[in-house]
Amino acid sequence: MTAMAVTVTSVWTGGVAQAQADPPKPPTTQIVGGTEVPDGKYPFMASLQLQREGETSWQHRCGGTLIDGRGVVLTAKHCVDRYQEADLPHLRVVVGRTVRSADDGLVRGVSGISVHDKADAALIFLDDFVPGITPIQLVTPGTDAVERPGSDVITAGWGRTVLDPGGPGGGGPGEYAPDRMQEVTLPIVSDDECKVSYPSLKRGIEICAGRSGKDSCQGDSGGPLFVKVPGAQPKYLQIGIVSWGWGCGATGRPGVYTQLSNKRLGKWVAQFGS
Repeated sequence: MTAMAVTVTSVWTGGVAQAQADPPKPPTTQIVGGTEVPDGKYPFMASLQLQREGETSWQHRCGGTLIDGRGVVLTAKHCVDRYQEADLPHLRVVVGRTVRSADDGLVRGVSGISVHDKADAALIFLDDFVPGITPIQLVTPGTDAVERPGSDVITAGWGRTVLDPGGPGGGGPGEYAPDRMQEVTLPIVSDDECKVSYPSLKRGIEICAGRSGKDSCQGDSGGPLFVKVPGAQPKYLQIGIVSWGWGCGATGRPGVYTQLSNKRLGKWVAQFGS
């Protein structure tokens, strides 16, 4: 799919790069205290992978979610804003795979990338459709019914699983990145409470979730913060993107997620998705 250029983005399509509106945000996080995900539970999950020069293997870099079957994946801005035109052939996205070393799911190349100018959010445009996989639904911009403090939400990914009590970036001695996707249920933390831990928190565009010993971690960046919608058929609603935090599962240090209910951000994403 060809990326569409709009005023609040930096878009790469067919190797053309436009200047970013603000400097890159460092990747300071990225599941700690979680459980293994059964095969096929979250088919909308995506793994952004990089093949380094001279190597044949592909390394998981960040998570993401399929938001349009025509080939659009939502991830974090800090996961992709380091890459340039020459890097695109060395990037790929795997959708619908629970175990990274397996060979199921669909593998797609990257034809374009669009990053938001203010929020830690980006869109990856794949080089082909993604048939047979239902995209995750995104929260409606301007609504916050599922963002009440204390409400349970879910995050999932292939990030580090070792508790780290301090320091930006997470991980630590003996850190372990699992082959099978992990998930964890977290409580939403109020903006006021989170602001105590993170004075730089951007109200209205960032949301916090987590508790001591349960968190996203490095390698989960770009993945979703989401809830299960009640009903007979499993359906999920994404409300955030794994963005940053201090340590992994540290007491008083919840994870910070890009808030998709933000009207401006939500409308920006919606114009590309289904």
